[in-house]
Order: sequence, then structure tokens, then C-alpha cells
Amino acid sequence: MSVVVAVAIWGSLRAAAADARVALDLAPAEAVIQFVGSPRHDWWIERSPDLVHWERWTALGPLMSDDAARAPVRRLGPLGERVAGYFRGVRTEGFYDSSLIRNVHLQFTQPDWQARLTSGRTTGSNVLCGLELDNGAALGGVGARYRGNSSFQLGGAKKSVNVQVDFTNATSRLLGYETFNLNNAAGDRTLLREVIYFNVMRRYAPCPQTSLVRLHINGEYWGLYSLIQQFDGDLVKEWFPSSSGDRWRAPNIGGGGGRPGGGGGGGGLASGASALSWLGTDIARYRNNYELKKASDETNAWTRLVHAIDVLNNTPEALRRDAVEDVLAVDSWLWFLVIENIFADDDSYWNKGADYAFYFEPESGRMHPVEHDGNESFVARDVSLSPVAGATLSTRPVISKLLAIPELRQRYLAHMRTVLSEAFRPEVLHLEVDRLSALSVEALAADTRRGFLMATYTNELRALKTFISNRHQFLTRHAELRPVPPSLTAVTEPGSADAGSPVGVTATVRGHEEEGVDSVWLWYRTTPAGRYMRLQMFDDGAHGDGEAGDAVHGAQLPAQLAGVTVRYYVEARSAAAPGAAVFIPAAAEAGPLSFRVRPREANESPVIINELMASNQSSIRDPQGQRDDWIELFNRSEAAVDLSGMFLSDRPDNPRKWSFPPGTMIPAGGYLLVWADEDVDDFPGLHAGFKLSADGEQVLLVDTDARFNALLDSVTFGPLGPDVAIGRTTEFPDRFLPVPPTPGAPNP
Repeated sequence: MSVVVAVAIWGSLRAAAADARVALDLAPAEAVIQFVGSPRHDWWIERSPDLVHWERWTALGPLMSDDAARAPVRRLGPLGERVAGYFRGVRTEGFYDSSLIRNVHLQFTQPDWQARLTSGRTTGSNVLCGLELDNGAALGGVGARYRGNSSFQLGGAKKSVNVQVDFTNATSRLLGYETFNLNNAAGDRTLLREVIYFNVMRRYAPCPQTSLVRLHINGEYWGLYSLIQQFDGDLVKEWFPSSSGDRWRAPNIGGGGGRPGGGGGGGGLASGASALSWLGTDIARYRNNYELKKASDETNAWTRLVHAIDVLNNTPEALRRDAVEDVLAVDSWLWFLVIENIFADDDSYWNKGADYAFYFEPESGRMHPVEHDGNESFVARDVSLSPVAGATLSTRPVISKLLAIPELRQRYLAHMRTVLSEAFRPEVLHLEVDRLSALSVEALAADTRRGFLMATYTNELRALKTFISNRHQFLTRHAELRPVPPSLTAVTEPGSADAGSPVGVTATVRGHEEEGVDSVWLWYRTTPAGRYMRLQMFDDGAHGDGEAGDAVHGAQLPAQLAGVTVRYYVEARSAAAPGAAVFIPAAAEAGPLSFRVRPREANESPVIINELMASNQSSIRDPQGQRDDWIELFNRSEAAVDLSGMFLSDRPDNPRKWSFPPGTMIPAGGYLLVWADEDVDDFPGLHAGFKLSADGEQVLLVDTDARFNALLDSVTFGPLGPDVAIGRTTEFPDRFLPVPPTPGAPNP
């Protein structure tokens, strides 16, 4: 929780925190508060008489922060004759904070704005408007248009709206976002299903953020809407290393689903045209079935899609497990399929083979699912939907091809057990229904465009809770989910490890009753993206886990370089058919354990960090004529040292940030100057890929990868003024003190 506190006394006060500073101006007749900071944040205002008991002023709503010239001001009203007490700002959870209902105001000047919004739904053209939030945000040059298919037809006068914040200004953002959707939740008389569904999906697989809002158009209240994050670059960056990959949507071109049925097979009417089904090598046959939303290279994007479809559908079963992992993020797809099934989502892969999205991650070369639509979840007729619906349906290859592999079928069922025990529990979801209902019922009652009576709303709430209870009961009693996996406990969490040293991981595993344990596996990844590798863990006492037969299984992760984050989890499989599996952490790849590899301690280094300057305003210039930050190294040995492949960094969590180029030498007793300016391509001179912070930070000198990144030297410094250099002196060689800047020559 980010908090900034101000003591309220008469007059003016400024208080700072990491995220913002608060400006509080008080007088007996009026009090004014303002937050100055990142425009991505807004803040609740809280008041306390004693710094212990705090009261949130929800009637005032949150207040956004911005730079001093644009930050909105909120008037708190008269505070009385005595000292007002204490005030603080508590940061909200952001634009999609589901604990509040925001008021979104759109202002159109065109008299035929509704006709224009309707036209824009099919043409993709926006209608110019203004936008305001009740947190003080006010933007012009915004674009809007109606959106949706069935929701547009069934929503009556209340249409879903797409809002493009950066329509006329590419840099314009609303609390950090450039686009969002206002959905009318057509067919859902609670208006809660999509919000509940997405909030659970986001715990396990890529999915938009969501909350509820009141929409006002030209000063008129248009009703309660669900606020849904757009599948755009902002969403992609929240889930993936970058947003440079291909974004895809599988539209519902068939106009309906095939309904695989309760037994998991049948359903011959189901279309598979948009379900990653194999249609041959001709790319033209796929173009009508998939919508490429964004790609840097359209031709290669289609080639990558068809290749992934080919691998999924045509790889022999014996080779499929390994091959498909190279083109699909298998674990993420299994979570996605599990949650769509549990929530009985009609706008789903299992039902329609369409109305879903996916993203090609260039860092790994794999496709990831992204949930697209959720207002048709909790469908009453599907309360008894088989947990493996579609498993024998050829037109649903992501289900049928993956679940045909016994290991993946058990992983899928293990994930379903996890969701049923963690998130889709009646005692949990009933409380969430009640919370959202209490938050939104007043806004819904005032919604004259809702199209149903409030008595219907009450009945639908009851039906929603009944569905949750009955669906949970059906699934937990289903034969597919009844096998009990082994007990898996006490997984080692190293926290950190030294570069060049293998890391042992152990886990205690016991079979259920007399069933025994088939195998135990350690899955791990050493890159931010990509597939996990696996090692079998054995109960043989060979990995520091005690004696053979004590149920402690172990394996050793291979040595890594400094700065690498190792993500890992453990899987145990039952020896009894059908081989029920269990994971720690239960989220597996959606929430693995991790540790960071640190530089190992080195013997005394001949080369040390000798001096630095973090705010060069009038000191020396680099060869390009710029006054940049600099770092000076000193070789205190009697022999020249080759720095090739060594590293400088200002990030302890990324010690291999910038590498000295080949052939970089520092002579015996000599000095070497490195410009910390991020201009790595500049020549002549050595130019590091980072700058120094005048507020203070740490600088590290780290050895080569071949020597597993020993930490040769480091210095931690606090705030430094302009042109202030700090360095070692003859009198205090182990301390950094302000010294006259003398780069390139020995210190006195």
C-alpha cells in the first residue's frame, strides 16, 4: 500500500512519499488538497484524529495525481475552528480498481453522435469527444464508437462503447491507459458475471482487468457498465516481456457454437475454422478465420500461425508433448481451458472454437491465450458440463490434442482442482457476489436503460449463487477429478544462489494411502520467457535430502550466471492409474517459485572502482563534447589487466548490465574512465549502458561469465550534488569521500 501523510495545521503544508507529494492548504472556512506525482495514479483521501484510526472519505472519491501545473484540486470543505487532525493519501489499485465504481463522463458535440457511434462499430471510425473522470482527470481529443455483436443487438438503447484516449494525441493516457471498453453486459441481469470471471482468470492466465463504472453521456446518466481492459499493447506489457509480438483474435465467424456436450465428445455441428484447426499449408485458407490485430511483419505473422497449427495438429502423439511446447505456451493454455470450462463460458474456445484471443511472444516463439469476452459465463444449462468437454472433438484440437497426452490431461485436471479449491468455491464466490452487489446495486437501480426490473435482478443474483454451488458440487464429485494425487510438501526455497554453483531443491512426497508415487519432477526456466525444462527428482539421498526411502526427493539445478532469475516448481504424479498430479506452487507456471543468482564473492581484485561523479554539470566533457556521468577504475597491481567481458552495473539485480568490449586493457598502476551515459555506440571512449543517479545508488564491477561473475568491487553512495566527485583517498582507501575530480590521473 502506497501512502503519503500530511499533518493538518492552518496554512500550507507539503509532504512527500515515493509515489507522490501531497499539497494541503487549510483554513477554517475551506481546505484544499492536491496530489503531485505520476498521472498513472490516483489516491483516496483519509483523515485521522490520532494517526491510528483512519477514515476514508469515499463520498469525495479518489483524486488523481499529475505534475504541479495539471494536478487537480479537491475542496474538502470547512473543517471547523480547531486543528483538523491528520490527512493522508492511499493509492488506489488503479483505473480498474474493483473496490470502487468510477463515474465516466463522455461529452459529444455532434447532434447525430449516436448515429456516428453506430456507424463506427462497423467502419472502425471514431467519434470525437471529451472525457472526464470523477478523480479530476479531463481529456479532450478522445475517440469513441459502439462495439460488440450480440451485445449490440441485445442491449437495447444501452450499447457497449470502445473509448480511445489517444485518438488525436498519441501521448494521451488515462491513468496510464490509452484504450478501454465499456460493456453493457447484455444478457447478464446482474452485470457481475464478467467482472467475477475475469478477476479469477487473471490469477492463472492472461486476461483483461475489469471493474464497474457509471457512464454519463452529455450530462445524462446512461447506466451501470462493466469497464474492460482493451487487448492492446498496455495489456500485453502487463503479462509479457514486451508488446512487440503479434496480437490475434479468433472471431466467431460461424455464428454459434457446436456445444461439445456433457460427455466431452460428439458435437459434430461445432465449427473448428477459428479453433487452430489444420486447413492445409495455404495461408489464404486461414485469413478469413483469424483477425490479425497487430504485427510488425504481417507475412511472417501468418507463417508463424500456420506453423503453430501444423505442429499442434500433425505432430505424432509420441513426439507432440515436446514439439507443441515450442509453439504453444502449454501450461497457460491449460489454465485458460480449465477456467473457461469451470465458469461455463459460452463465448469460449470449448463451445464456439472462437471468441478468444492469443498473442505470439517473440521472446519465446510461442502463442499464449488471452481471454476476450466473459459476459456469457455462468450459463445455467451448462451446470453439468463435463470437465473434459471437447476432449474427443477433432474440431477443438487445443483440447483434444493436448488432453490426449496423459501427462497433460493430469496437469489439466490438477489445475482444475486448484481453481475449485482456491477460487471457485461457493464460500468465496458468494461473498464476492455480495460485495459487488452491495457496491453496485444503487447505481443499477438508477439505471433507466437496464431493461429489466430490480426484482429480476434479485432473482438473478440468487440464480448466480445457485449455479456456483451446483457447478462446484458437480465438478468435485466428477469421476475425472476424484483420483487423489500424492501429498507434496516442504519444497526448498533457496532465496538466492552464488553464480557458478548448482542449487539443490528437495521436496517431501508421499503417495495417497497405498497408491505410491510414480515420479517427481523439478521444472525450471532461466529466462524471462520460454518453455520450462525438467529434471527428475529422486528419493535416494544423493542430493542432500537425507537417506533413501525417507520420502524426500531431490535434484540439482545447474549453475547459472549472476543476475539470472531461476523460476521453478515441482510436480508429483501418483503411481495409481490414471496418474493424478499435484504441483507446488499449485499455480505451476502461472506463479512459480524463484530465486536470483548473485555474484559470488571474489578474492582481492587488482582493479577497483576509484572515483565517480553522478551529476556532471560543469566538469570534464566526454570525447563527443557532452558532460556525462563518469566512473573511474584503477589498476592497483603491477601488471596490465584485460577487462574484456567484465561488467559494470548500477543494478545489483542485474550485475551483468554493461560489458567491457574486447581488447579493453588497463595498464599496471593505471586509470580508466568510463562514461555512464547510455550512449553505448559512441566512439571514441567507453560508454556504459546506464547513467548514474544523483539521488544515490550502487555501482558494481563484476568478473566475466567464464569466471562466473565474481563481484570484484562495489560502491554504494547517497545523494550527490552537481559536480561532486567521490572516491578513494590515500588516507582512507576503503571509503568513498568527496574528492577533487581528477579522472585519468592518480589521486593525491
